[in-house]
Amino acid sequence: MQKKNLATDRRHFLKAAFATSAVFGAENALAESKTREAGENGGRAKNVIFMVSDGMNHGALSLARQFLESDGKAQSHWMRLYRERPVVRSLVETFSANSCVTDSAAAASAWGGGQRVNNGTLNFLPDGSKAVTLHQKLKKTGRKTGLVTTATITHATPAGFAVNMESRGDEATIAAQYLERGVDVLLGGGRKFFSADLKKEYAAADYDVAESKKAFAALSGESDKPLLGIFNDGHLPYSIDLQNVPEIEAAIPTLAEMTEKALARLAPSPDGFFLLVEGARIDHAGHANDAAASIHDQIAFDDAIGTALTFIESHPDTLLVITTDHGCGGIQMNGVSGKKGQPIGPGIYNASNHSFDQLRGFKRSLEWMKQNGVSGLSGPPLGEALAKHTGLTLTEDEIKAAQGLKSSMEDIYQKYTGVGWTSGNHTGELVEFCALGPGSRRFPAFLRNCDEHALILEALDLG
Repeated sequence: MQKKNLATDRRHFLKAAFATSAVFGAENALAESKTREAGENGGRAKNVIFMVSDGMNHGALSLARQFLESDGKAQSHWMRLYRERPVVRSLVETFSANSCVTDSAAAASAWGGGQRVNNGTLNFLPDGSKAVTLHQKLKKTGRKTGLVTTATITHATPAGFAVNMESRGDEATIAAQYLERGVDVLLGGGRKFFSADLKKEYAAADYDVAESKKAFAALSGESDKPLLGIFNDGHLPYSIDLQNVPEIEAAIPTLAEMTEKALARLAPSPDGFFLLVEGARIDHAGHANDAAASIHDQIAFDDAIGTALTFIESHPDTLLVITTDHGCGGIQMNGVSGKKGQPIGPGIYNASNHSFDQLRGFKRSLEWMKQNGVSGLSGPPLGEALAKHTGLTLTEDEIKAAQGLKSSMEDIYQKYTGVGWTSGNHTGELVEFCALGPGSRRFPAFLRNCDEHALILEALDLG
């Protein structure tokens, strides 16, 4: 009897010991985590880097991560940030003043002006009054501001942080208003909106002006002069084309390269800076239902995150925000089942990986193919061109359906890759948000897009 009691007591002791160890171990781990978080996420921010993957739903983020990491050769900077650093994560409601589905102008105005406006307008309130923009507020404190995008630099998202316009489409006026308001760094496309006279005005205001990758690379990063870089008449090309067309690669800087130069120009500011970095063409790929273009531009955005994190290592007084303004297109990987006779074999969803991997054969965007004559082909020449640029060997019926590269391409691509779309429009779901660095703990787990403006000012001790 006594032996049984001793055994029982021993089991109770061990159980209690393990429980105590677990509690104190958890407490120690939690204490260490809180100490690290307080160090990285506490205090006042001097600088803010605000990064926007325009049009990114969770499907776009997931597919880019899968594409990047599935072969084990690379890691997503964004996902590594989640795994290794004490980030603050939130979900964001993206409504505009007049719709549960926002456009980019209203979304950027929510950030840049702190109030919701109607779709299509930039910091013009529904009552006709103008919101004071983040650029204007920060300029008064001596901080520098910069806008970097793969769209036209005068497009809705960058403009939302700096201008007041009744119509987002008046991009030539936006280009002039940037100069009037003294935005320090402007990098992207949109050369057609800067007249020869306006470019002379920028130069007279002591801006370095670059219109090619070569001229841009030659500019000193250490200079504190303001900078205008406009590298294409319209939007910058998709990353998938930049990577595979030597002429484009030679002419157009990547988003990461533009981000690096912008940070170098803004960093000397003694009072700090605010920098917007937008991966704009994820949204355009959503409108076009072009999965390969979406994935490669999301990865290019991830490269820019890596550039920002490198900067933060030597500038820990920088608040980093990474988010999106809305989803677009509803991109998603759909499970693909194997069939008899296929190399992958029959089974529920077990052909999904094989189907997704077909995207590795894509070397051109639909946009590039339309601009470079593929849409005018038919029959065997069309089939050969699509095989060359996508790696897909289509049937005769599929080649007929693909003629003109019409909307039927979405169904053809989905059949082979498993990636599908809900529409070619913006979507209204809750979206991803994360923050790292001083002031990040101010952001709650659920946000409205218009809440972020005031919280950024508070992080800068300007609230």
